[in-house]
Amino acid sequence: MSNQNIHRGVIMADVENSLEFEKYDKKLTHNMTLDLLKEAVLANRAKSGEAEIRHLQNAIYLCEDEGIGDDPMVVEARDFYLPRFTARNRFLESFRREDRQMIRACLEEVEGTPLEQFLHVEVRQAAVVLDYLEKVDALQRQNQRKNSQMVLSGKALSELRSYRKPPPLLLRIVKATLLLLGEIEDKTDDWKYCQKMCTPTGPNSLNRRLADFEPENVHVEIVARVREMLSKSRDGVAHPDIDIETVEKVGAGTALVFYVWAMTAAKRSSEIQRTNREKRGFSYEDVIRPANRRRQRELMTSQSVTAIPSHRIY
Repeated sequence: MSNQNIHRGVIMADVENSLEFEKYDKKLTHNMTLDLLKEAVLANRAKSGEAEIRHLQNAIYLCEDEGIGDDPMVVEARDFYLPRFTARNRFLESFRREDRQMIRACLEEVEGTPLEQFLHVEVRQAAVVLDYLEKVDALQRQNQRKNSQMVLSGKALSELRSYRKPPPLLLRIVKATLLLLGEIEDKTDDWKYCQKMCTPTGPNSLNRRLADFEPENVHVEIVARVREMLSKSRDGVAHPDIDIETVEKVGAGTALVFYVWAMTAAKRSSEIQRTNREKRGFSYEDVIRPANRRRQRELMTSQSVTAIPSHRIY
């Protein structure tokens, strides 16, 4: 065999090896890209937030750039998972904002579509939240027709203070109300202290403090804790677990007045804080942790009783 033929054979072998390596390298790259897509889908199954959805979108774009946009896994992620996770995130955002118009728009968007079955939990929750918001607003309007401020009669406060051991639900509602007024949980764990704070007359009477309440001066973490006390949390979203009809039966109606005031005051404070934070370029949902007891002590000792919110994001 001539040297020329040997040289040609070596060159052809190198070419074949190069092509095989290129095929192997491309397959390896495709597999790695699909693994990233799997991770993005799993992340959205656990939690559908804006960051997770962007992660999924970017993974889909990467697959398309790699020329595997027709892969069944990519098609499923693009046509099935992405619209469903996006719709679920809109539902969760509407619950966080307690925006009835946004909730109704989400319901209209999925009604009669395959999304409705996939998001059946969120659809049911939307009905619960809408009903809850309507009832609270109706009760608030009813109270406003009677008086522009929440006022408890001496008889109602005397009855409240007469409990030696209040029902757990009543205690929780009173503690949440007093926390908005600057009384930390370390103190309100003692029912005698709560009784003392519910005096009907005098310069430091409960009615006077309620009348002087300014929702814009309550720290965002205190508001988050109050909302946590009056609701249960799942996936970062508040879901009412206190039925208004149940509250009406506790404390001869006094609990209902406290409950409506605390919920509406917390809601109003949240709206003000959201506006203020968005004006400063922050997202209202940026990791606002409910104030634990240590944090409550810090806030109430370092600032005024109703602590003015810091610009920091905790």
